[in-house]
Amino acid sequence: MSSRISLLATGEVLLKYLNSNLSAGVFLEHNEQPENLYCHLEEDFGTPDIVVLGLNVQDPIRTAEHILVLKRDIKIIILCKDNQQNTLQKAVQFSPFLNSDVISFEFTSNALFKTKLQELADTAEKQRSYKSAIAVVEKERTSIEPTRPLVANYLDNLLDLIPIGILNLDSHGRILNLNRSAQDLLGLSERDLVNAELHSLFSGKADSKEIQALTKTALSGEEKNKSIVVCLHSLEVKSYLEISVSLLTFSTSEPVLTTILQEVTDRVLEEEKRKSAEKALQASEQQLRLVIDAIPELIAYVDANLAYQFNNKAFEKWFGFSRNDIKGKKMWQVIGEKPYSVIKPYVRQVMSGQNITFEEILSYPYRGDVYIRSSYIPNFSEDGAVTGFFLLTTDITQSKSEEESKLKHMLEAAHASRIITIGEMSTQLAHEISQPLASIEAYSSACIRLIEKERTNISELHSAFENISNQAIRAQEIMHELRNFVKKDTSRKKLEINTLIQSTLKFLQIELRDYELNIELDLAESLPQVRADRILIEQVIINLIKNALEAMQETDKSKRHLTLQTKLCHDSGVEVLVCDTGPGLQEYEIEKIFEPFYTTKPEGMGMGLAIIRSIIDSHGGELQVHSNDGNGTTFKFTLPGISND
Repeated sequence: MSSRISLLATGEVLLKYLNSNLSAGVFLEHNEQPENLYCHLEEDFGTPDIVVLGLNVQDPIRTAEHILVLKRDIKIIILCKDNQQNTLQKAVQFSPFLNSDVISFEFTSNALFKTKLQELADTAEKQRSYKSAIAVVEKERTSIEPTRPLVANYLDNLLDLIPIGILNLDSHGRILNLNRSAQDLLGLSERDLVNAELHSLFSGKADSKEIQALTKTALSGEEKNKSIVVCLHSLEVKSYLEISVSLLTFSTSEPVLTTILQEVTDRVLEEEKRKSAEKALQASEQQLRLVIDAIPELIAYVDANLAYQFNNKAFEKWFGFSRNDIKGKKMWQVIGEKPYSVIKPYVRQVMSGQNITFEEILSYPYRGDVYIRSSYIPNFSEDGAVTGFFLLTTDITQSKSEEESKLKHMLEAAHASRIITIGEMSTQLAHEISQPLASIEAYSSACIRLIEKERTNISELHSAFENISNQAIRAQEIMHELRNFVKKDTSRKKLEINTLIQSTLKFLQIELRDYELNIELDLAESLPQVRADRILIEQVIINLIKNALEAMQETDKSKRHLTLQTKLCHDSGVEVLVCDTGPGLQEYEIEKIFEPFYTTKPEGMGMGLAIIRSIIDSHGGELQVHSNDGNGTTFKFTLPGISND
């Protein structure tokens, strides 16, 4: 009789390899779908000894359960990869429908798997032979009991063929007789074993006592079908034997015990390996728990029903609940109804499968208003459904307060810088304002003289008054630009960067005219808007333009060239470049130029570029500088764009 092996979704390559390399006594069959195998088992058509669940089987645990519900006495091997063996074996252990006949095997090569499969096939063949032999012995014993002396030699020979050790013991646990397999398992000859106490063959005190207790229990008839596993050290390699003892119903003056020995080394070693892996996993989980508990941020896991299933120590300390109090409670029951109403939209987003990071001010029942930053990360099942989410929450109240304080100082510094700029431009501003005032005075005097000489002409007076009005409007515009420049405004609004640059140039037109330079505007079209403080970004542009003008003071007027350029960044932001044709910067100057109090000007304080960088950083942008290939320097800053919707 041959061993029958059913391969389920293992692929043609492995099937061909096993057909060519397994022993001739192994019969292979292959099914692509579990349903085909289920039909064969239900119809009791060619029940296999071993079923191999290939890597392509989607639900190996469920498939194994279905198989063993239909037929129990089948060895099942689940192939796996990438260190999944311990996980699968743990799932097998906790399944109420599976037993030790279901094992996992990490598939690394056809050759190694063939060796394992051959061992299992040989074992199955031995077990089948044993069952057949036992059945024959029982049949023969029943039929020839009256003539037992005549066939005793025949039965002894038959028992020697059984691959499981069989011994008879007296009431003191001494060996009366045994078969060949028992001698092989114990590693001693019949001469050494007969009349020896079975428990004395095992050096371990605990094993010896267990065998004595098992013998005593069998003699009393208190418990049947009980077995123990003991370690045998008499062989070169340590092995494990499963021992069961039962009372024979022979009508003799002294009771006789029958002992069955089976080698279970592979099973015990596999169990030890499993326990070792579980212990290592528990240690790893404990270590991970310690690490997570040491993290000051709030960490928790929320299931699909919005109930907490896990949290760290910081979470318990924050809300004043123990871990047992938190587990199983809904989110709003722990954090409060009011804070939950704020984060509810984010919860809906993460439960739809999105990664969420947000900042909010939450009002907790016993903590008051707290500024928090939270990240929600969805957890997916194998079929892609969201089964819950992990959350990480940080209290950023202090950092927000520091950020606001820093912003306030920055605004004060920027305002001071603007006042200094006005002071530097006072001469030009006075000159610019004096021009419309002089024109107004001249036109007004002319009108008075015409009236005094009674030479009034409506057309001439209308023209004079119109000029007076235009000059007054011009003076008002100058004062309006000046007033906008020096006022404080911390609000951030949607801005068109090109419009802001053109407005800034209009404000600086007096100073630009005095420098007698060429100005080139290269402003890209269809740029996204930016959300920014208009006064601060205008301050950045003014400072960069003034730096460029001062850098070109010693440059020949014909070579003074200022370029203002805007373009779209690769990340949908806006990029602004201010290029001059001055002497440029040395490498060491580029590295230090943004440091506070570092300056290349004889009378400079070294705060202008430091303030500019702070302004750009606070807007989520970046400020850079580099020397041009020819002469001059280019300052570049970026601002994140926003949707125009």
